[in-house]
Parts: sequence; C-alpha cells; structure tokens
Amino acid sequence: MIAAIGIFAYVTQLGVSNSRNWVLHSHQVSSQLQTLQTQFAGIRANALAYAESGDAGQLRVFHQRAAGISSQIENLQRLTVDNQRQQYRLAELRNLSGKYLTELDDMVVAPAPRDAVPPSEVNLIRDLDSQELQLDAVVQSMVNDEKMLANDRMATWNRLFRRYAVILALTFVAALLFLGYSFRLLVGEVARTQEMERMQRENVRSSRALSARVLELQDAERRKVARELHDSLGQYLVGLKINLDQLQASGANLDSAQALLLAETLDLSERSIAEVRTISHLLHPPLLDEIGFESAARWYAEGFAKRSGLKVDLHLSKIAERFPKEVELALFRVLQESLTNVHRHANAECVVISLACADGRAILTVQDDGRGISRAVVTRFRSGLASGVGLAGMRERLAELNGMLEVELGKRGTTVRAMLPTAERNVPADAPLQSSAV
Repeated sequence: MIAAIGIFAYVTQLGVSNSRNWVLHSHQVSSQLQTLQTQFAGIRANALAYAESGDAGQLRVFHQRAAGISSQIENLQRLTVDNQRQQYRLAELRNLSGKYLTELDDMVVAPAPRDAVPPSEVNLIRDLDSQELQLDAVVQSMVNDEKMLANDRMATWNRLFRRYAVILALTFVAALLFLGYSFRLLVGEVARTQEMERMQRENVRSSRALSARVLELQDAERRKVARELHDSLGQYLVGLKINLDQLQASGANLDSAQALLLAETLDLSERSIAEVRTISHLLHPPLLDEIGFESAARWYAEGFAKRSGLKVDLHLSKIAERFPKEVELALFRVLQESLTNVHRHANAECVVISLACADGRAILTVQDDGRGISRAVVTRFRSGLASGVGLAGMRERLAELNGMLEVELGKRGTTVRAMLPTAERNVPADAPLQSSAV
C-alpha cells in the first residue's frame, strides 16, 4: 500500500513540476511579447527622429531595433512551437512586421525636407499608423492568449499541488500506522525473545542443577564403593592372606609343587590387597577428607607416575587454610580426569601440574608435551558444545561452583586450566612454590 502511494506521489510530483515549468514558460512568452510591443513603438520613434534631425545615432539605434525585432520573433516561434494558434499569429506578425520595417526603412533612407511634408509622406505616416495598430492588435491577442493559457496552467498546477499535498499527508499517516504496527510487532518479538531467554536460562539452571546432582550422587557412590572395597572385600582379602601365612608357617607336610602353589597364592593375595586399596583410594582418596587437596594431589601424582611411567612435575602454592570441601573435590576430580586423558590420548613424556592461589581464586593447571587434542574438539568445547564426557563433566562441575575450565593448544601438547573462587586466606603472591619432581 505504501509503495503504491509512493508511486502515485512520485507521478503527481512529476505533474506538479511539469505544470510549474509550463506556467513559467507562459510568463516568459508573455514577457517577450510585451517587449516586442515596446520595440515596435520605439523603432518608429527612432525613424521619425532621424527623419527630422538626420542624427546618425538615431539611425544606428533604428537598425539595432529592427534586427532585435526579427530575432525576437524567431525566438517566439521556438518558444511556441507546441502552440499551433500562436504559430499562425506569429506568421501573420512576421509578414506585418516585415512590411512595417520596410516602410520605416524607406522613410529613413529618404527623409522628408524639414520645411515641408509632401503628401506622399503624409500617406506613409497614415499607413504606418494603420500597420502599427494591426501589429499591436496581433501582439495583444497573443498576450491575452498566453495569459489565459498561463491561468489554466496555474490552475492545473494548484490542483496537482493540492493533490500532492494530500498524498503526502496520506503517506505520512500510512507511515505512522505502519510504524505503530511495526513497533507493536517489535514489542511482541522482544517479549517472545525475553521469554525464550528466560526459559533457556531456566533450562540451563535446571541442567546444571541436574549435572551437579548427578556429580554429587556419583561422588557419594564412589565414596560408598571405596568404603565397601576397603571395609569388606579388603578385610576378606586380609583374612585370606593371614590364613595363608599361618598355613605356610605351620610347616605342614607339603611337597615342592604344593609349597610353590602356596607361595604363588600368597603373592596373588598381596597383589589383590594392594590393588583393592589402590582402587579404593582412586575412587575417593581418604587423604582428601583427612588432610586436604595438597596431600591428595601429591599422593595421586606419585601413584600416576608409577603406573604410567611418565615424568610428573608438581608445583603447589602454599595454602594458608584448607579450601572448602566442594572446591577440593572439584580440583581433585579435574586433576584426576586430566591425567587420565593424558595417559590415554596424549602419548606424552612429561606432565607439569601447578596450583596457584591469588585474588581469592585457585588456579590448577595441567600441561603435557604430547600430541595434543584435536582443534575441532577444542572449537566445539569453546562454543559450549559437549566435547566428550570428561571435558563436559569437568566444565559442569566447575560451573556449579562459579568456576571455569579452559583448554589451550600449544605448539606441542595441551594445557587444561581450572579456575575456582575460594574463601581461603592466601599467602603473598611472591611466596616461593613447593616444587617436587616425581
């Protein structure tokens, strides 16, 4: 609708512009016709003045006005080329002016004596009067026609201008209505977007709450399984080893094969006890609850170095007070998962673990010199998409505690950095680190 009004307004504006140009054209033609009337009257005065005085200046002015009259008639013919009626009158005017100028020229060439006016001169003056009246009548009729034409064109111009003004007003009203409608749609869209964002935030909160609950249940189950392994299966294995030790110490009559079998069984029971104890501690290290993250991290790093054969450099900042339990558990799980990923995927030779405490934050960094993870995996992780259960789990665990997880690719190897806010009191930033190599 607005496009149609705009096109109609454009067409009307062109009509207004054309009408204005035609009005100006009519005024231009009228002005030149009035100038032509003045020149006809003036040229006769020049001719009579020269005839009476013989002044060469009057003769020069006469010839200039004669040339100007001819030039102006030609200009009028060009201006009124679209008006057939004016063209007929201009043709008549050209004939009359030619005859009029010829007779004036004859009078100038042969001026009458000053002491007497011959009868032929009197007749010539009468004839000039008659021709001048005819010329004036023709020019005046042309002027009247141009005035009428100018009035008609002015009326057309006013009519189109009023129409243009009405169209502009309608366009303005339509634009206001369209703007109001668009604003209403925009308000509705903003409301829908806000509602979707609110629902998305609710979903994120629900998802994080669910993830936190799952992790909490997982930790509780690990603690339970670790306790059961230690208290039940571990005790059974210890009892089995005690019985085997007693059997071996009793000096029973056993042949060499039976003695060898007994020794192997004792060795297997000792290994089973050690493996159950290791699994129990990996599920939930008792040092984490009893002493804190620092001791648990050292114990786990030493055990990881022995199991994997990798060199592990451990740098832990001095901690004035223990972290909250949930922070210690989150840091330990990040350390545990990071080292597990290094062992499984990195094909590394050395791992550097560092913990820095500053500005109320704990920053745990695990850096290896292996082949690094895929750039596509890092891109998906940074975009918020899940990139494996391990990375996603670490990120959700830290996010629940208002922390964050960063994964960086270097020239060689991968760096995993976990940052968590803490409530503990830290030593100055320039305090020396406790370093150890495993």
